Amino acid sequence: MLKTIIKASLALGISWLAFNSNTVSANQVQRADFEVQPIQNTEQVDKSMNYFDVRFKPGSTRTLRMRVQNFTDHPITLESTLENGMTQEGGDMKFQTSATGLDASLKHPLTTIAKLAPTDHKIHIDPQSATIVSATVKMPTEEFRGMIAGGWRFKQILKNKGNQSQSVTSHYAYLMSINLRGKPCRIYPELKYTETKPMLADGHPALGIKLRNTQPMIIKDVAFKAVITKKGLFKNKQVFEKEKSSIAPNSTVVLPLSWQYRTLRPGTYHVNVEVTGQNFWNQLPMTWHFKETFKVTQKGGRKINQKASKRPINRWGIVSAISGTGLMAASYGLYRQLRRRG
Repeated sequence: MLKTIIKASLALGISWLAFNSNTVSANQVQRADFEVQPIQNTEQVDKSMNYFDVRFKPGSTRTLRMRVQNFTDHPITLESTLENGMTQEGGDMKFQTSATGLDASLKHPLTTIAKLAPTDHKIHIDPQSATIVSATVKMPTEEFRGMIAGGWRFKQILKNKGNQSQSVTSHYAYLMSINLRGKPCRIYPELKYTETKPMLADGHPALGIKLRNTQPMIIKDVAFKAVITKKGLFKNKQVFEKEKSSIAPNSTVVLPLSWQYRTLRPGTYHVNVEVTGQNFWNQLPMTWHFKETFKVTQKGGRKINQKASKRPINRWGIVSAISGTGLMAASYGLYRQLRRRG
């Protein structure tokens, strides 16, 4: 089985993903086939950080460069992609190459202003050697506030030759964050409630609470607590809680409250959400409260329930129950025969 090592230097030093630290230990280097190292620009804001944290002039065209080292005694092939930063379901950062699903408040996704050199999408590196790859950033002409967050991913491609075909799998992967800073000014994150609607969470019926951070600033050390209660005689309460999370700038986060294997029923529901965190710019604590009421229609609930995973049937339990019933019947029959003989 192939092992996957994911290394990340995440923007502004925040652990947005469940990656390891941004330094590579000796043991990790021995297991990995390659390593990446950013070549800092003169516009690097914090030179002690091992990622791209830069402030470029509006309208300028600048180059980001990365040194990639092959530690092995054989050639390797890497795939290189630039990716946009966003918030994944339930909180925390994730990255994707597509602009699909990004929040409407994000005016300049990284992939729309940064491009890889044509030869650096697929990189071939000789044994025990290094190469330099580059990405060109064309800054927006108008000066923006806050930050644009993204990442630069490198994946090793292994080719396993079969009889008739060739399968390609990912081996090691590194993600280096790119943080483009706008003009220095006071920026405060702003969370807004959008909607709550039926969804599937890990194949189960759920209600998803959608929140938006409409400002270009990170919320760190986030704690979520969301409670949904069904109105009526038989109240049904679901709770979602998570700590030490984060919300990316200009992004959407959906909090899933799962019904597990139970049926999502139509009716009126009450939503109570509390989100606490820190503004990354000045470390000040921030708190948001949302109280809303919404309805699940018969059609909406039925649609989700039909798509949901069904509870597994415990066949051994059925066999045991049948066997137990048979044993009881046999025991009773034997008891009656013994009484007659007595």
